[in-house]
Parts: sequence; C-alpha cells; structure tokens
Amino acid sequence: MLPLGEVDPAHVRFTCEAIRQTHHLQCVALRPHPLPSKALDRRRFQYDADIIVEGLFERLPGDGAGLLAITNSDLFEAGKSHFVFGLASLVDRVGIVSLARYRGAWWGEQENPARFYERAYKVIIHEVSHTLGLGHCPNPHCAMREDATLEALDDSPRRFCKRCQAALERNAKPEPGRWHYLRGHSHLNRAQLSQAVFHFERAAEIHPDDPRVLNDLGVAYLRRGDPSRALWCFRRAEDIAPRFPNARYNEGLIFLAAQDPKEAKVAFERALEVDPEWSLAHRQLGELYQSEGRPERALAHFEAYLRRHQDEAVEAQVKMIKGGGEAPLP
Repeated sequence: MLPLGEVDPAHVRFTCEAIRQTHHLQCVALRPHPLPSKALDRRRFQYDADIIVEGLFERLPGDGAGLLAITNSDLFEAGKSHFVFGLASLVDRVGIVSLARYRGAWWGEQENPARFYERAYKVIIHEVSHTLGLGHCPNPHCAMREDATLEALDDSPRRFCKRCQAALERNAKPEPGRWHYLRGHSHLNRAQLSQAVFHFERAAEIHPDDPRVLNDLGVAYLRRGDPSRALWCFRRAEDIAPRFPNARYNEGLIFLAAQDPKEAKVAFERALEVDPEWSLAHRQLGELYQSEGRPERALAHFEAYLRRHQDEAVEAQVKMIKGGGEAPLP
C-alpha cells in the first residue's frame, strides 16, 4: 500500500487492516510518495487517475500480489466522469483510492467519522479486488457492484457474492507462473519488449505446456524482431493444442513479414479451420487473394470480416470488387 501525498497515518493503518481482514493478505505500507505533478489538471483541480495508475505499475514490488495507493486528492477519469472514488487495473494489479469525497467537510456537512470509514472500507476492498483481477459484478448484493454516487456507495454491501468470493480466493495469491504471465502482458502492452520476453520466458519455464503462454511469448519475440524464435513458439503451441487458432494466425503474420504469401495464406486458412469467425484472418486472406487476382475469394473473406467490424478501407475494397467504385488510394 502506497500513500500518495499527505495521508493520515491512521488512514494508512485502516487501509492495511481492511486488506488483511477482507483479503487475508499481508499488507506492507510503503514510504509516502508525492503525487505526480503531470497528473494534475489545473483547470479541474483534480488528478488524472489513469496517469497515476500507469505510474504505479513500475512501483509494484516483485513479490507483491498487488499495489494500492491512497490519497486525499480528488480524482477523475478522463472522458468518463467528473470524479471517481478509485481506479484500478485488472491486468497490471495496481490501483488508487481517493479519500477526498467521503468527508462531510467536502460537502459542507458535519463530520461523521463512522460514515467516513464505512465509505473508505467499501472502496478500498472494491479497488483491491480489481487489482486481484476481479471485474464489476452484476449482483446488486455484491461489493463488486459498480457505484458512481455517494448515495449508491452508502447503500453498497460490504461483502462479496459467492462467485466473486471464490474468484478472490483463487487470485489473492497468484502462483508464480501466472504472476509472470500477467506481468509479461503488462510490459507487452507498453512495448517494453525485453521485459515482456523475460516474464513470458519465466512463465514458460513454469508452464512449458501452456499454449497461451507459448503463443504470447512468441508474440513478444516477434515484436522484438526475432521471428525464428517466435515461429518455434507458435508451432510448439499448436502441437500442444491443435484447436488453438491464435498460434496459427500469428504464424501467418511471420510469413507475411517474410514476404511469403503462399505460406501466410496456408497459416491463415488453418486458423479459420479452427475458428471460422476469426475476423482478422479473414481480412488478411481477403488482401492476399485480391493481390493474387482472385476477387471472388477476396470478396468472401472481406464480407466475413465486415460482419464483425466497421472498416471504411475494407468497405471500399468490397465496393471496388463489386464494380461500384474505384480502388482506394494506397
């Protein structure tokens, strides 16, 4: 747990105690850290929660199940609301809670310590659960339901439904392979390719027969510019799980990059054998068949792609093939 800005030590202790009691995890309070100045929107006098959460990723200790920051500053989420009680990343396992709006003083009312701590408790356990991989729950009697107002928060339950409670028990102490796998994805999403490869390799050492781990390690290799290792990963994943289309599709991308359209087409077709609705494979095949001068095959794949995507460029290709327009400019 990380205090951001000036936070009452009593609130730090309360936060850790809530985590210990509810999630049965050890809670370590890190040294307070200043709020990032780049997250301050001076027009709103609020801090951008997305920017803060992004910065927390690098601060998550290697042995931590998650990292929760608390602050007394008001937060907002760009483009979604005028304020948020908290925000967390299910993949990055980090989040933040603002204590600002739980106080009566914020609303010009008399202070009510019991109500303050009740509100803080509910938001803390909610956001910590997000850092442990839980999304919002449709059950109105679950602590993971989504509350956007103080009135809703005051009415929110303190307990989890059976489904969310079971998920928490599975996720609270991630086994090492899954921890490295999630960490690898977080680095991959940030284009931090060396770190992504490191964590996916650790995950693959622990789970050598998991096709998803091997496939995603291959993606990291490919993006890092190592197609030979990527191809080995994709083919190994396919050997383990022949009905896993991701590896076949990614193999096609390797052949496309190597300017081998024949092998790329074979790989994309094999992906569709497993999953006929794999829309990106349809688009790739549409472009390959069109380049071969086989418009009827291209049209079938483009239309299959457009059933699931709106794409003006592909729509223009379809119009051209049907004779209703000119080819789009490159």
